Amino acid sequence: MRSLLIKPTLIAIALLSNSVRGDVASLHPIAASQEPNRAQLLTAARAGGDYLVRMQKPNGSFHYYYNATEDRFDTRRYNIVRHAGTALSLLDLYEATRDVRYRDAARLAVKFLKTRFHRGRHKDSVYVLDYDGKAKLGANGLALVALAKQIELDPKTADRQGASRLANLILAMQRGDGSFDTRYRLRRSDPEGIDSLYYPGEAILGLVRLFNSTGDNRLLDSARRGAAFLIESQRKIDVLPPDTWLMQALEALYNIGHAGNHAAHAIALAEAIIADQYTDNDPPGYAGGFGPGPPRSTPAAARAEGLLSAYRIARSTGDARASKIADALRACVSFQLTQQLTSRNSATLPNPGRAAGGFFEGPTSMGIRIDYVQHNISSLLGVGAVLY
Repeated sequence: MRSLLIKPTLIAIALLSNSVRGDVASLHPIAASQEPNRAQLLTAARAGGDYLVRMQKPNGSFHYYYNATEDRFDTRRYNIVRHAGTALSLLDLYEATRDVRYRDAARLAVKFLKTRFHRGRHKDSVYVLDYDGKAKLGANGLALVALAKQIELDPKTADRQGASRLANLILAMQRGDGSFDTRYRLRRSDPEGIDSLYYPGEAILGLVRLFNSTGDNRLLDSARRGAAFLIESQRKIDVLPPDTWLMQALEALYNIGHAGNHAAHAIALAEAIIADQYTDNDPPGYAGGFGPGPPRSTPAAARAEGLLSAYRIARSTGDARASKIADALRACVSFQLTQQLTSRNSATLPNPGRAAGGFFEGPTSMGIRIDYVQHNISSLLGVGAVLY
């Protein structure tokens, strides 16, 4: 997705100037060099949730991309994978706050998500059709994670049958070696999809989350085979990838079986992520973010979600690397907070009330996409719960 270059408004000039100096932290009342507390993280997460509630349309979808410097919604194509993740973050926020506004917004988001369900060729299965005409493994995976979370938190309105059908489609997409097809072929003659780093982890996480509700061993067996394939494949790579969804799936699996290989790989992925994290020795405003290039809000937030899983595993096993991961998480959230629009830094925007709570892309883009907000909400809630 292309970056939205900032127009020459007063705040844009300030942002561009700050990006040249690297002093992005000055835009937020909590500087990157300061450590926030749990209340501040919860306040920031709630502000992100309030942004999403304002951006939700009556049909349950969201204004997908907002140009804060021009107070303009972009009409680019909607993405159902990110929509599913956004529904999940609202459920995370409801779990943390029990504020029914977030539960109701999540209900509406799930209702819209289900309009993209279509019957699969396999018995009692559905696939999620994205707006680009593709049925992606990640769409089924994240939709399943969201529905499984709703079963846990909002059982009266949860769709257990829909969740089971999503899972059946994922099972049908798994190959004999444990790997998954990246795309469900709507026609048997369709080409395979381009491999995605995140889709398999999303699918595995969805299977485990539903297993926790149903006890269906087919789901757990599939998840374990999928994880085994990814662990073996990634160990052959010189530099481990930032596979944060797999890290969350590995934690979910570890909590069930306490398999040493699940714990070891999650922590190894965390160490690889931390190696790319900027520190105070890098340009001002970079600390806590990640390279290569200028740090951006969403990579930091998404990596924090994976690091959280690795930290909880390391802490529970007495692994000495837990403190290193905790330090990385503290740096992450301090950086993330500098990327959120608040009353302190958005006064010169054309519509500060609409923009408030949104997480913008980075130093050169004031675009706010729903997944930018989603990842920040979930990671801030998680770090606040375990470290503060």
